[in-house]
Amino acid sequence: MNSRVTLAGVALVAALLATAGAAAAFTSGGAPVQTQQTATQDNMSDTITVGASGQVQAEADRAVVRVGVVATGDNIQTVRKQLSNNASQMRSALNKMGIDSSQIRTGYYDISTNRRYGGGGQTDQPEYRAVHSFSITVDDPDSVGQVVDTAVTNGANEVDGIQFTLSEDKRESLRQKALSEAMDSARGEASTIASAEDLSVTGVDRVSTTQYNSHTYSVETAALAADGGASTSINSGPVTVSASVTVVYETNSE
Repeated sequence: MNSRVTLAGVALVAALLATAGAAAAFTSGGAPVQTQQTATQDNMSDTITVGASGQVQAEADRAVVRVGVVATGDNIQTVRKQLSNNASQMRSALNKMGIDSSQIRTGYYDISTNRRYGGGGQTDQPEYRAVHSFSITVDDPDSVGQVVDTAVTNGANEVDGIQFTLSEDKRESLRQKALSEAMDSARGEASTIASAEDLSVTGVDRVSTTQYNSHTYSVETAALAADGGASTSINSGPVTVSASVTVVYETNSE
């Protein structure tokens, strides 16, 4: 009986010591766990997230001219040969004026019966229609009119449009400027928001670019000179490059 009482007393003392040790561990370091978490949260800076965009314009330094060679007839072999001869003549003429073969790309090629174009019920329509369209990249936008005239007088009989754009180097340079403008705008907006809330911007937590666009200037219909002796004049317009950013700023209370 005495031994059972003794064992019970030892177990009670052990339990009390364990409870005391846990309490000591909870308060070790001079602050409870809850107090330490609060201190960690207090050390974290508040943030402001801002989205902004920048935009710059510049004159085009490149153009893409879209032309087409069309041939029609009742014999498919004759139509195909005519199409090939006219396309070769156009390429050769463009090469002579300084347009390299690598700048002339096929955009579309098709030989079909005229029934496909709604002419099946008309007996006076030729049986076949062939189309070979090209995109011609021009490094000098001022020469676009000359390129159109050369193509049209040497086999091309359709001008589908002209697009004024930018070379890769110039596009990247303008993109960097647009990003700089976007960051300036974001910084100003963040400062305004922080001031309204009695905060001060202390730094940048992270930045991400969310969008990049290049808006070309297009001429959908090239007006060819009615007089065969006159030259075609095409004027380019500005190309717009825009960029957007999202910036997270760190702030502190003033």
